[in-house]
Amino acid sequence: MRAWRTSCVLAAAASVALLVRPDDTGDLPFFLHTAQRLLSADWANVFADPNVQVGPVQLLVFGLADHGVLLPLVVQVGSAALLWVAAGRLLTGRSPRAQLLAGLAAVALGLTYGAYQDGHPAQLIVPLLWVLAGLEARAGRTVLGGALVGLSAGFELWGLLGAVVFVLAPRVRAAVAGLATEVSVVAGLFLPFVLAGQFRMFEYSWRVNPDTLLGLLAEPGTPFTWSLRLLQGVAALGVGVALAWTLRHTLHAVWLAPLAVVAVRLALDPVRYPWYWLALETLVLLGAAELLTSDLVRTARRRRIEDLRAS
Repeated sequence: MRAWRTSCVLAAAASVALLVRPDDTGDLPFFLHTAQRLLSADWANVFADPNVQVGPVQLLVFGLADHGVLLPLVVQVGSAALLWVAAGRLLTGRSPRAQLLAGLAAVALGLTYGAYQDGHPAQLIVPLLWVLAGLEARAGRTVLGGALVGLSAGFELWGLLGAVVFVLAPRVRAAVAGLATEVSVVAGLFLPFVLAGQFRMFEYSWRVNPDTLLGLLAEPGTPFTWSLRLLQGVAALGVGVALAWTLRHTLHAVWLAPLAVVAVRLALDPVRYPWYWLALETLVLLGAAELLTSDLVRTARRRRIEDLRAS
């Protein structure tokens, strides 16, 4: 039965990948071109262009899968599979139908499709890896959790903010081990490019858009550098850590803390790209599945049914 449910979700994602082809693929052509450089003799200079603001893991996936319909299949079915795993782990011991519905909802709402359409699968993959890392951290397996968070930064560097989940570790020593592992994985992914070639990722700057919260505080068009990105990340991480600490004894913290990080990051962003919403929507979907199958909601539903029967 479990295999049947898994097949339904993956088949749905595959059908969308094969049948729905976007007219506008956003940044995807640029990343595909960059990915080919990663697989060439000039791999060390792939980050010599400051416009390259994704990590080597995402570029590697794009480069290896850039063959006809293979890339949309890899991105969309892979995203659906990762969401299926994250939902299954989060909903362990609960109704298996909830996992199925979460997976189908991700496809029906266009989350898996959106991960491919604009060339930013990290917006879906990163929060899912954070949730998995949070579950590992709660169980004391912070080294594995750190590896997952580090891997998320290999898709896009804001994945580093997934360190929020180590607040859920049962011991301080375990949290430190998770952070150390995260740093080691990120160093392993990026240091070869720093040491062997030109690394100019941090020279890039965004421009404050008028339709953002920052646009109310700063003149539209004001440069938003990586130094300000750092402050933005610290603010997002601070809110997430506070929420994670408050809810550390509940399963809700596994998705609520990442959701807080993503929400604050989005609120303080200088631009408002449509793919940014994917991360928020992914965590809201998982959170809704977890809340609706929680003991609190099930008890409230049972009491309501009993009240209706009594009346």
